[in-house]
Amino acid sequence: MFIILIVLLVFTAAVVRWVGFPIAWSIDVAQLLFGWVVFLGADIALKNDSHIGVDMIINKFPFKVRKTVKIINYICIQVFLLIIVYYGVSLSIENYQRLFNTLKLSYSYATISVPVGSALMFITMCEKLKRVITEEEDHVSLPDKSAW
Repeated sequence: MFIILIVLLVFTAAVVRWVGFPIAWSIDVAQLLFGWVVFLGADIALKNDSHIGVDMIINKFPFKVRKTVKIINYICIQVFLLIIVYYGVSLSIENYQRLFNTLKLSYSYATISVPVGSALMFITMCEKLKRVITEEEDHVSLPDKSAW
């Protein structure tokens, strides 16, 4: 929904600027919404296994090896996401006095999308890790192709 709003906002701003009546705040609103679209969308893609992955080689290994590799991979991703959450919160705190150029709104509303989205992805990765650890059957868990 936000992406549609961004497209409409940028398109409208371009048309009215061409006519001679620029909307100065449109860029700031689009920038604010874009940050949220990126990080919330990344969590949705992670939940649906829609991120790009190369598993041609790993799928040739036995189940236990695949499971171990997945666990290590998920833990590395979780550590990375926690680092992003930590530094994202710090960045948001540092930016609380910075305002958007045309809006009387703190830039922290945009930068907080980074730790919020990363925290949501961390929770998703915890769910995925739990599923992999409790997985016992020998099968390759590929993403659902019908969603494509």
